[in-house]
Amino acid sequence: MYYDYYRGVYFCEGRPIDAKTIKPISTRLDGWFFSQSQLKSLDDVKSVMVGEVRKTGGNAVVDFKYCQKSSFWRSLFSVDDVRWEAAGMIARIDPSRLV
Repeated sequence: MYYDYYRGVYFCEGRPIDAKTIKPISTRLDGWFFSQSQLKSLDDVKSVMVGEVRKTGGNAVVDFKYCQKSSFWRSLFSVDDVRWEAAGMIARIDPSRLV
C-alpha cells in the first residue's frame, strides 16, 4: 500500500490493518476565473484536508483517492478549467501497521 506523510497526517491509498474510521472527507480545489488551480499541486489538496483531519481527532486519510480534471464547458467561461478532487475516510491508524 502506498502512503505519504504530509504535515503530520498519513495519506494512505488503501486501508491499513485496524484503521478506525471517523468520517468521510472530500475536497475540491476549483479554479474559477483567475484562481489558477492548474498551478496547484497535490500538496495543496492535502493541505486543505490536514486541518479537517486534525479537527476530528484523526491522524490519517485512508482509502485516499485523488484526480485532476478539466472540462471543455468550463473552459468556455473560465480562464482556468482545471480542478483537483480528493476523497477518503478520516481515520486513526497505528503507523507501525503501514505495510
